[in-house]
Amino acid sequence: MLTRWGTWIVLIGFALATTWLVHSLEEEFSAPNKNSPHVPDYTMKNFKTLQMDEHGRLKNQLTAETMTHYPDTNTALTTPYMVFYKDNLPTWTVRAEHGEVSPDGNQVWLLGNTVIQQHTQSQQKALKIFSRDMWIKLDTEYAETAAPTTILSNSGETHSVGMRVFLPTERIELLSQVRGRYVHP
Repeated sequence: MLTRWGTWIVLIGFALATTWLVHSLEEEFSAPNKNSPHVPDYTMKNFKTLQMDEHGRLKNQLTAETMTHYPDTNTALTTPYMVFYKDNLPTWTVRAEHGEVSPDGNQVWLLGNTVIQQHTQSQQKALKIFSRDMWIKLDTEYAETAAPTTILSNSGETHSVGMRVFLPTERIELLSQVRGRYVHP
């Protein structure tokens, strides 16, 4: 009788130990390793993507020398160049040294020196904006930076710290320390 109980106790002990071992191995292999290296899963050279509006017209285009996709964070871009369109005509272009795109593809961070150029029918009214580290939200075509900014036009130049640009309405908000020099044409 004692041998029979001993056998059952040993079997139950093995079952519990096996269950615990399987459970701990599942946790170890399913949990992401915090110390794992930040490794891309693919890279593309001469990257180009187009986004269309609800009517099938070109809305914006993003190109970069290289695009490096990381499965766990933002996608990295080298020398990104963006073009925003209205009625299939370019309205704004943006160029930067580096960039990142959010996993959902709706946010772009343009890092380093950034140049925004407005394209209009009359190049005398066009603006050229110099700044750095700019964030762009693609669905609303909104851009902002907290960095020092210089806006050049045919009639003068404006300096500020921080800026918001609403690309579809061509509205620019200068956030602080605004100063300018203007010449009447």
